[in-house]
Amino acid sequence: GHSVANKANMPSPTSSRNDNIPSADSQCKDDAIRTSLRICCYGSSSKSTQKRYLAAAYSLGYELGIRGHSCVNGGGASGCMGSMNQGCLDSNGSVIGVIHKMFVFEERGSNWLEGCHEVFQQNERRSDKRGNKAKLIITDGVGLQERKRMLVEGADAIVVLPGGTGTFDELWEMACAKQIGIVSMPIVCVNIDGYYDAFFQILQRAKEDNFLYKDPGEILHFEKSSEEAIDYIEKELVKQKSGLEAEGDGEKEPTAKIKKRGPSFMSQLYTRMSSSLSSVSDEESYSQPSTFSYLVTFASGAFVYSLISRRES
Repeated sequence: GHSVANKANMPSPTSSRNDNIPSADSQCKDDAIRTSLRICCYGSSSKSTQKRYLAAAYSLGYELGIRGHSCVNGGGASGCMGSMNQGCLDSNGSVIGVIHKMFVFEERGSNWLEGCHEVFQQNERRSDKRGNKAKLIITDGVGLQERKRMLVEGADAIVVLPGGTGTFDELWEMACAKQIGIVSMPIVCVNIDGYYDAFFQILQRAKEDNFLYKDPGEILHFEKSSEEAIDYIEKELVKQKSGLEAEGDGEKEPTAKIKKRGPSFMSQLYTRMSSSLSSVSDEESYSQPSTFSYLVTFASGAFVYSLISRRES
């Protein structure tokens, strides 16, 4: 594989402290999938993110670029997002940033791209001489629902780096979608120094207490490094493709896109959630701890959709 820790002047990511978390054996990239994938990447945007996490983020962006995959992330200039964008830039990879306008626009109208990584600033100003493939998508709305929808739409897999409450929100929302069956794409946590041990333990406890009908490993997968996370995703999508071909359905792509009936169900759900938020004043919407209510709405609607789909099939 490609070692990029020295290139980033950062220490190599440390391994997980919990060896009981399921992990795929490392596999040579030559044996992996050869098509370009669209990988949604979650992670911190904090300027105080520790170097070991920044190193893993840089490695993720660099590896995705080297392997010809697209990196879709929140477009931030700092934290794990900033480092993965820099990695993509350094490997001349394809990167798509999805950022809410509140993070890039200033009231004075100057330096409107200050909130996003330089790879997008260069692209927007048409001054980048390195030919990197960067695209910036700016979303609107009272909350972040549209941004989250755009991040995962069309994704083949999700990689989750260490982060804070925003990353947790994104991770649990997609874990809910995976548990219910709305998506089947691989969701892989890069478990540096055991950062996501507690998440696995929560899922394990929920399974033991009969709150889940899927095993924890079917919902989330955990790897010790960014490179191993990409290896796992490539192998899983090869398996999905092989399974489809075995069923005589080889024309389907081995991607795990959101199931659709007319407009995307998740798109409709996000739209309804956003509409509900619009009726609340700005002061209320930002002062109330409403993430849990969003997830309850999402889970309830998705569960009903799952039941209807099964009944009709």
